[in-house]
Amino acid sequence: MIKNYIIVAMRNLLRNRTYTALNILGLALGLACGMIIFWFIRFQTTQDNFHPHLDNIYQVTTEFKRDGSNHSDAVPPPMSSALTTEMPEFKNTSHVALQGMLHTVMSKDGKPLKKFKDDKTTGAFVHKEFFEIFNFPWKEGNSKSLSKSNTIVLTEKLANKYFGNENPMGRIIKYDNQINMEVVGIVKNLPENTSLSDDYYMSFKTLETNKDYRYGGPPINEWGGVRSGFYCFMLIPKNIDNKSIEKRLVALKNKYRDKQGAKENDYHIAPFKSMRFNEKYNPNSASILKNAIWIMTGIGFFLIATACFNFINMATAQSLRRAKEVGVRKAIGGTKTQIFIQFMTETSIITFVAVILGFGLASLILPNINDWLGGYSMFWQTKIVWNDMIMWTMIVVSFLIVNILAGTYPALILANFKPIVALKGSISSRQIGCVSLRRLLIIFQFILMQLLIICTLIINNQFSYMMNTSVGYTTKGVLQFNIPNPQKISSAEDFRQRLLKIPGIEKASFCGFMPTDGWQNTTNHSFENKKEDERWSVSTKNADSYYIETFNLKLVAGTNYPQADTTTGFLVNEKYVEKLGLANANEIIGKDIKVWGRKRKVYGVLKNWYTTSIKEDIQPVAIFAEKSQYFRCAVKFNSNSIQNTTSQIEKLWNEYYPEFIFEKKFLDTMIEEQYQVEKTMLDLVRAFSFIAIFIGCLGMYGLIKFMASQKTKEIGIRKTYGATATSILFLFIKEILKMVVIAFVIATPLAWYLMKSWLESYPNRVSIGVDVIILGLLITMIIATLTVAYESFKAANINPAISLKTE
Repeated sequence: MIKNYIIVAMRNLLRNRTYTALNILGLALGLACGMIIFWFIRFQTTQDNFHPHLDNIYQVTTEFKRDGSNHSDAVPPPMSSALTTEMPEFKNTSHVALQGMLHTVMSKDGKPLKKFKDDKTTGAFVHKEFFEIFNFPWKEGNSKSLSKSNTIVLTEKLANKYFGNENPMGRIIKYDNQINMEVVGIVKNLPENTSLSDDYYMSFKTLETNKDYRYGGPPINEWGGVRSGFYCFMLIPKNIDNKSIEKRLVALKNKYRDKQGAKENDYHIAPFKSMRFNEKYNPNSASILKNAIWIMTGIGFFLIATACFNFINMATAQSLRRAKEVGVRKAIGGTKTQIFIQFMTETSIITFVAVILGFGLASLILPNINDWLGGYSMFWQTKIVWNDMIMWTMIVVSFLIVNILAGTYPALILANFKPIVALKGSISSRQIGCVSLRRLLIIFQFILMQLLIICTLIINNQFSYMMNTSVGYTTKGVLQFNIPNPQKISSAEDFRQRLLKIPGIEKASFCGFMPTDGWQNTTNHSFENKKEDERWSVSTKNADSYYIETFNLKLVAGTNYPQADTTTGFLVNEKYVEKLGLANANEIIGKDIKVWGRKRKVYGVLKNWYTTSIKEDIQPVAIFAEKSQYFRCAVKFNSNSIQNTTSQIEKLWNEYYPEFIFEKKFLDTMIEEQYQVEKTMLDLVRAFSFIAIFIGCLGMYGLIKFMASQKTKEIGIRKTYGATATSILFLFIKEILKMVVIAFVIATPLAWYLMKSWLESYPNRVSIGVDVIILGLLITMIIATLTVAYESFKAANINPAISLKTE
């Protein structure tokens, strides 16, 4: 019996190839999108789950209480050693995440062999206990290897890259061309879903014994500064009350911090597994990630539901052609149950093929999706985890749900045809199925379509706003390149003058940070002769006196400080003056401020600019000269011969640093990269909007086909009485546009609410204007009209004599 159902079902599906293909295509696209979204959510919500003690891993965090309450997931450098002393029963480690540094592989006789530099290769200084807290399996060596200074552990991937088939154990890598590091271990390649995705780990003791090496943060024995990426982790047993740890942290800060530092700083512990979604410590990324997960989940459900509704519309439109078949089956003894099973078998075959095609399509896309989205952030896994039972459960459940949703209603309609009426071909709209239900399904599709279109337009506007809004100074034509060792340039001014002689270069400046930079150094500071520091931090930037003219920063009061290798005075921005509560910028000129132990007068006040990105509020800034911190040089081009000018810069640079790799990047490109998350979200919503629109068009096609078949006789009568093809075409279009308007009324407040919530995470944002809403409606109307035009036009041009014979 089952074999017979399958054979008959295959024959019917092959006979109606167009109907079968459209249903399979719609379902396959919906399921493929659902699978891709499932992998996204699964990847984001299972990060670090492979650590056996994940529930017991906590991260020590900092609360700054100077200006309100601000939180950081980083801690002062001495935190780990203080914890070891005060709480020896807990294993802990400091973890310092770094930007990728240059690695020079040394030959066995101690000579430079190869140079490697990759922005995507990152490392960390860690204590040996790091590998006892986190589960990174060893291939060679063990955690005790990192007890010694100047030792490094590589991942398998990095070891293969640096040494090929050679055994790297005992070999020397010159880190940042400053410190010789001995390879003492190899850890197996890390799983993709880890948030600690470093490629190499160095002994923390290296920082303690190489005190001249500047890793980019405050001295490791000072409590006063906090550097982004300087983390501290603890493994706390389940039977320990977290509140008792918090109390001991209060005692710790009172012991190790001075009175002012203890008053303005608190330390807490937070579960490591929840840090990614904790907006207190990751205000921008956490909110964006949580919103993305909810939005993607909603899109996934909507797309699969839309594909199911398409199936229903297409199946009921097709039912007229199957009426006589049902009549014959019932006339020779077929029961409702047998007919129901027959049509559910057809649905099952279509769904099964769609699941296979959808999974295959999603599998082809998965390895490339991160690269297609820019590759700056890891949003998806790149490989299928074949032993993931939740994935297989989701596929089976999806098959069953889609089968039930898509097949039950059409199968019941067909099974309930009366045989005499079916054989006569006198099936009415009521017998085929409620037209209102099918209209509701199409309205639902229009709601999703307009929701996605409006959201896409608003996200696009916000992205365009961030990309096109000036950050407050000149970014075009500014190239920055690294200065590995500022001390090697005996005279910075001579180097600068040699740069200015290169054709195409207008200005040049040495500095530690760009005006807008993802990396920030913040610290305490005091104004005039106040005994206490201000209750808010200042962002500091080291730069020579040519900094403001190179970037075209505007002075609103005072003058620039004189050229010098060490600090002679400060420049501050308007925000700094505002935070001090001064009435105008001139009041601070000539007054003393103390920053990083330097007490100097303020020479000038600069007009505000965005110091991190437009996504964040403007920060108070203090700029001062300090040659030892000039790790970057910025040059302003005045011509379009970029390649030739850059080549000459590199030639000059190589005279000073032949052992390093010349690294350069244009400032506007650096700023664009800060908006990669928004660009990725925009690309995703665009892609899913296109797919939703395509699937929705299939549904509209099914509805118009059904309406045309139901109105055949009506069309014939209208044409007999002189109706034109255009007026009949308008009947169909009017029917669709009514549903578009109804969907618009429902979709608009939903889109407004969702986008308003999303935009609130941006201090600088666009408004949701009426023009965006109206444009979304017009786009939907145009798409709907174009979709129904062909089938409507074909129905309107049927010969009335044929139309009147049809029924």
